[in-house]
Amino acid sequence: MRVKRYVAVNMQEAMGKIKAELGNNAVILHTRYFKEGGFFGLFGKNYVEVTAAADNDGEDVSANNLAAIKQKINNVNINNDKEIVTDLTEMHKMMKEMSLMLENLGEPKFPKKGQNLYKLLKKQEVDDKIAQKIVKLTLDEYADSPIQKKEELNRIFFANLLKPIQNIKYQPSKAKKGKPRILTFIGPTGVGKTTTIAKLAAMSAVMEKKKVGLITIDTYRIAAVEQLKTIGDIINVPVNVIFNPENLRESLQEMKDYDVIYIDTAGRSHKNETQVNELKQYLESANSNEIFLVLSSTSKYQDFLDILATYQDVNITSLIITKLDETSNYGSIYNLLYNYEYPISYFANGQNIPDDIEAADPIKLVQMLVKE
Repeated sequence: MRVKRYVAVNMQEAMGKIKAELGNNAVILHTRYFKEGGFFGLFGKNYVEVTAAADNDGEDVSANNLAAIKQKINNVNINNDKEIVTDLTEMHKMMKEMSLMLENLGEPKFPKKGQNLYKLLKKQEVDDKIAQKIVKLTLDEYADSPIQKKEELNRIFFANLLKPIQNIKYQPSKAKKGKPRILTFIGPTGVGKTTTIAKLAAMSAVMEKKKVGLITIDTYRIAAVEQLKTIGDIINVPVNVIFNPENLRESLQEMKDYDVIYIDTAGRSHKNETQVNELKQYLESANSNEIFLVLSSTSKYQDFLDILATYQDVNITSLIITKLDETSNYGSIYNLLYNYEYPISYFANGQNIPDDIEAADPIKLVQMLVKE
């Protein structure tokens, strides 16, 4: 009985080798597929290992002989499997170590006091390039300072965070004489546009004693319409529900002697081009003094960028950041101001009307950013 092991790139090639050497009567005893080469077992080439037996000098390849041979093969394979498991365990350990080394290689080498500032910004999800730049500036200025105390380091750090965004401030528009200020609110679904409008409208009507009108084109959500109508009843403000751009123009004409008109739009998915185009038609009819893009602070920075790309053809005058009470990370907001310089008009931090909203300020944002 001749027993031989063959390695080939596929089963067809292996069978060719077996037939050429052992003949057509050869018996397959065991087949194993494996990978070889590559980088730590990755991207290796696939192979098949076939163990075959054939009659030698008239010896009968009987069932008993086959069973004995297969047992020997299995014993070898069990040992091989154990070795493979050991190898894989070692490879996994090495890959984890390499991954950690790569992470450390990518992290800037700041002294301890700088490393603490860098980690704080990274924890807040500030963009890495921005974080490195701010920390480097801080350490350079601190090195030249005659005061070498932690308070001085923190002061310089705060100043360097504030400097790039300190002049990005919201300037409210002024209505033309005899005409109302028309303020339109747009943004994705679920960011709190209707609640934000309710807060601002209540302040305008109750605290500032202005003649206020409310318009909603959010007919997709009954709850949004009902919420606005309820607020309108409470503060004695009319609410018009609009179904098409022509209705909007008519409604604005009815309210032409008001001081301020707030327009609530339906939450549009920034991934739905049809909905966004429909919104643009309403915006053309509104001819707003200001268009507020309402964003949730719980969104990631990349989500902000995707939303801004969707509304790039809209003349956004300022941002309103909502749900500040639902997050402790403000880096995505800072990244947005740092890179795009959109003014933020308001911060909203709860559901209470009209209390949970305040005028936004770059100093307030930096305070939230560094607060631990």
